[in-house]
Amino acid sequence: MSNPKKQFEPKPIKSVLEELVSQKPLKKGVEKVRICNAWSETMGEHISSYTEEVRYSHNTLYVTLRSAPLKMELSYGLDALVDRINNHLGGTFIQKITLI
Repeated sequence: MSNPKKQFEPKPIKSVLEELVSQKPLKKGVEKVRICNAWSETMGEHISSYTEEVRYSHNTLYVTLRSAPLKMELSYGLDALVDRINNHLGGTFIQKITLI
């Protein structure tokens, strides 16, 4: 009987994780998390402190805010925010932001 350990060569953990994440269902989930995290990363701590929830579905980012004045102020520049977040992500992922 042959030793099964000799059949496989060790791989770096980075390449194993890349193979695992590149599978289609996981890739979509990781992409959604990355897109939702981009809101906080691009908007900063102050606006993030008023953010309750960030969801991404069908090229739309849904953001729930606790402050009505902040929601009104941000609503005037939604197109610029879409561009800002897409630039941060390095591609066109978001087409629309809906403030709730």
